[in-house]
Amino acid sequence: MGRNTILTPIQRKFLELVQAEKYLTSKYYWTGGTVLSEFYLHHRDSEDIDLFTEADEVNLPSVKDFVGIVGAKLGAKGISYTRFLGLHTFVLTFNENNQLKIDFNYYPFLRINTSKKWNNINIDSIEDIAVNKVHTISVKPRSRDFIDLYFLLKDKKWGLSLPKLIGLAKAKFDWDINPIQMGENLAKVVTVKDLPRILVPFDQKEMENFLLKMAKSLDSSIFKN
Repeated sequence: MGRNTILTPIQRKFLELVQAEKYLTSKYYWTGGTVLSEFYLHHRDSEDIDLFTEADEVNLPSVKDFVGIVGAKLGAKGISYTRFLGLHTFVLTFNENNQLKIDFNYYPFLRINTSKKWNNINIDSIEDIAVNKVHTISVKPRSRDFIDLYFLLKDKKWGLSLPKLIGLAKAKFDWDINPIQMGENLAKVVTVKDLPRILVPFDQKEMENFLLKMAKSLDSSIFKN
């Protein structure tokens, strides 16, 4: 991670404990915005630790036991748990302004690139994270998804384009992304609020214009009167 890590001390300590847990390292990979910023873009803060598995449903008793042990070791004052379908969310509370949110998720979509690893933890590739972002934006975009897609497409060194990502999304999710719906959702970038803390030079208007151009390239008819 080095000196320019975006991780908080609590996140780092949690990940050290994950590294030592063979059950987790053999079944789960680390993904999401924190991985994207820590290992690839270094562009924004991210609070969540997302651990996904392709192999099987989340074994809740094993995961709960692990989180309970971790909470005690890290000195958490409380642990809350919620579930939505296959997503299991734990929030460790340390004080009023210090929490750690951990998601364990059964995500039955084979990754495009499985070669990435950090220490003993499998991490998601930039291609997979980008494809997941496109899929999310096509369904229900969030402010951080616009931010991430903007930086992913803006930096040409990654070799990513919107048409390429849409094609990869079809292969990964076995589901066609409707270009009109995608364009309409991209156009929602102008309504974005509650941005995460950006760590690099950033102009929100430039992002809006960039993504509106991407939207128009998909289907210009949605912009006609």
